[in-house]
Amino acid sequence: MLDLQAGVGVYQFVRDRQDDLRDEQHPDGHDAYVQSWRDAHELSQGFATAVHAGNTDEARRLLDALMAMADQWKSHPDFPAATRAVRAVHDVDTPAER
Repeated sequence: MLDLQAGVGVYQFVRDRQDDLRDEQHPDGHDAYVQSWRDAHELSQGFATAVHAGNTDEARRLLDALMAMADQWKSHPDFPAATRAVRAVHDVDTPAER
């Protein structure tokens, strides 16, 4: 089930990992960090809008994009558990939709 908490959880996770990266390594400079943060923020806002509008396809697309950003930290202990559940449901749904 898609709900606001799934998107918020992934967004917060990505934002926290981005903060970690900014603090640990700044090789790409502040501008690259800011753009990455903006991208995550826009995806989160779009996800919330899609959920409120009942647009499940758009919500899934945006959550998948947030999850793609989060994937680089999938072994992190704080990786959103709700994300795994949503992805599992999505992976099950995908073959039936084709």
